[in-house]
Amino acid sequence: MNELWRLPVPASALLKSPEFVVLPRRECELRLSIEGEHGEVADIRLRFGGLEAYKCTFMTSCTADMFKLAYGKLVSLDSDWLDDVKMTGRKDKQVIDALRHLMITFDDGPCYEVICGSWSAIN
Repeated sequence: MNELWRLPVPASALLKSPEFVVLPRRECELRLSIEGEHGEVADIRLRFGGLEAYKCTFMTSCTADMFKLAYGKLVSLDSDWLDDVKMTGRKDKQVIDALRHLMITFDDGPCYEVICGSWSAIN
């Protein structure tokens, strides 16, 4: 497991539930709202590109490991799911080498997981 990004506030301080949005061209975005330095609403977007797969696990189905590994932070994982996606379909070596299994979890879930080739945090 490798931590890639951490929420700048506790996960319990989100102003509203995270919003997962599927975008065109194999991209998706996780939209988060926090309170900014001066009391204003500050939006953060985690954008994932080269999307191969995604899933969302809600509270009653979240495991203890999901919270332990990824609560309030984006982590990169080695997983059987990642290995399966890499071996499925026709992908060139460059695409396969770039794929990562990323996970982030919030209060009471949900836990979002994506297999993608790139990601960025947009403030």
